[in-house]
Amino acid sequence: MFIKKEYKVILIAGKDSFHTNFKNNNITKIFLPIDERGMNPFSEIKTILSLYRIYKHIKTDLVMHFTIKPNIYGSLMSKILDIKSISFITGIGHIFLKKKSLIKTLITIVYKYALSSNKEVWFTNKSDKDLFIKNRIINNDTNIRIVPGAGVVFKKYPIMPKKKDMTSFLMIARIIKDKGVMEFLKIAEIYKNDPNTTFTLIGALNENERGSIDREYLKKYIQSKAIIYSDYQDDVTIPLREASCLIHPSYREGISTVLLEAASIKTPIITTTVPGCIDVVPDESYGLLCEPRNVNSLRRAVENFLSLDQDGKDKMTGKTFIYVKKNYSREAVLKNYERLDDYIN
Repeated sequence: MFIKKEYKVILIAGKDSFHTNFKNNNITKIFLPIDERGMNPFSEIKTILSLYRIYKHIKTDLVMHFTIKPNIYGSLMSKILDIKSISFITGIGHIFLKKKSLIKTLITIVYKYALSSNKEVWFTNKSDKDLFIKNRIINNDTNIRIVPGAGVVFKKYPIMPKKKDMTSFLMIARIIKDKGVMEFLKIAEIYKNDPNTTFTLIGALNENERGSIDREYLKKYIQSKAIIYSDYQDDVTIPLREASCLIHPSYREGISTVLLEAASIKTPIITTTVPGCIDVVPDESYGLLCEPRNVNSLRRAVENFLSLDQDGKDKMTGKTFIYVKKNYSREAVLKNYERLDDYIN
């Protein structure tokens, strides 16, 4: 969209395979590794100094930051160099879910100072915005906008016939506790001897990530045939279309992309009553809900789904499809970016 407006676009990020999607001559790629959860002060100072040199060299008109460290470090450098900036809070991180701690207090102070000069601060949901106001990182005078992530692209697919004698439950997530993987595994274990149900888990397992599931622990569920496991996949459209139901028992989200994708192709949903999930499935007329960190609650939701007839499933998915298309389409999201001309021109 920016390129069509004849802007020059500069992307700064760690290098991974996704960068090959950006091949246009009007896009400049600068690779800067950022350790998302690293706490080594020397490494962090090196990142900050690198950002300072980059920002000073490129002389950009407007910079947008995504995720916690770029929001803090990038906003600080923008403040020093007098560059217009916008921060996008795509999730609050586990620090803000804890009670009082020294690191939470420090991050709150630095975050408040860094965001103070932003032209706008964006959130993916109202709950995160309210939490930032409660922690006095921002105030009601801040120019705030709710932007639901990247939105979802609606495509027409041929109807995928479901196996009437088989119910397949699917979870797609990083293999970490905060996504509710433990609860999913325990539910799968309960149903492993049921010949009419299957449980499939798709997602990357990085044992260096905070809260990751132990590989040997996961292997027990695979070997017992409680679950079918597949590693990370770029395109999950086919497994989503083939599944009878998506289970997403997350503890909290910015806005759940996998829920948006499921809704866009009318796959039934079971998810939790937490920010980022409840925004997509507001009540049980849209999908089935359970409490986070609660295996019994998730089991009741699974049992309720198994008792639904096809008409009941169709009513839920039809309502969710309309709701998501109206509020979370890619076109709706891009309108927020189109108006950034005001800061550039």
